[in-house]
Amino acid sequence: MRAFITGINGFIGSNLATRLIAEGQEVSGLVRKTSNLSFLERLKLELFSGDLSDKALLDEATQGVDIVYHVAGRASDWGPIELFRKVNVEGTKNLMESSLRSAVKRFVFISSAAVHGFRGFRDATEDSPKTATIFPYCITKKEAEDLVNRYHRERGLPTLIIRPGNVFGPRDRVTFVKMAELIEKGQMVYINGGRPLTCPTYVGNLLDAILLAVNRKDTVGETFIITDGLKITWKEYMNKIAEKLGARRPLISVPYPIAYSAAAVCEAILELFRSKTPPIITRYRIANVGKDYHFNIEKARTKLGYQPRVSLDEAMERTVEWYKSNSKYHIKSSKS
Repeated sequence: MRAFITGINGFIGSNLATRLIAEGQEVSGLVRKTSNLSFLERLKLELFSGDLSDKALLDEATQGVDIVYHVAGRASDWGPIELFRKVNVEGTKNLMESSLRSAVKRFVFISSAAVHGFRGFRDATEDSPKTATIFPYCITKKEAEDLVNRYHRERGLPTLIIRPGNVFGPRDRVTFVKMAELIEKGQMVYINGGRPLTCPTYVGNLLDAILLAVNRKDTVGETFIITDGLKITWKEYMNKIAEKLGARRPLISVPYPIAYSAAAVCEAILELFRSKTPPIITRYRIANVGKDYHFNIEKARTKLGYQPRVSLDEAMERTVEWYKSNSKYHIKSSKS
């Protein structure tokens, strides 16, 4: 089996590559010329240097490939929608065209539960409405999903869409590292008392679900939401991080309207000065932690036999151990 992974040097991509290689698969991947390749050290794989706009490179990279795992994407919480659309939508289209020409056996699109927006919901399913949102990441991931489904219906591309919740685990240099640093410094605050539900998704459990789905023929054209299946609040989740870090739990809570308004002001000021540096807080982050954001994984349980193997306690221990032993990965402006 030959697999091609976009975003192979990043958090999810590198963990996926490690897993596939351990299972005896041939793995190749797409990286940018400026990418940090530290997670790929000592892995036996082939790398193609370029981006999703290079159609000739994508044609070359997908030749002879059985499965394409499209993990790469612009996942920032701030920025102009044009940049998100260029990567998340146009890049996905280019990769699907190459996959069709190369007759790949499966095109796996790693989407996000964020396609549903952040309007506050519990037990949302794959068929729950995708509510209107102002956030470019949510908008363009939904547009990309719609495109993937259209290529399956109209062009016969054998697709599979995976919608993870909030993914964490070793090698998460962006979200987890920032959260852990704030907790250690005593600067983390709850929004609305930390009462809103969240949807942690340990990266090892996510990989289990992806491979379960890929290895079944009856999942072509399907979409699966994947989380750890927990009904847990942000307060409980952050307290678990603090416990494993040996740090003090957050003590301060800010009401959602105040935090959201403050984030809007921060964004407006930076936009006024045309800053390329993201603000300290964004409306996306506040919306994610300030409203219930919880999903039902019954479809994955029943159709795939998916059962999260790694408990939150063990997952957090592994993640904190990585965090403490790899301070060099505390990259504040990672471009992986």
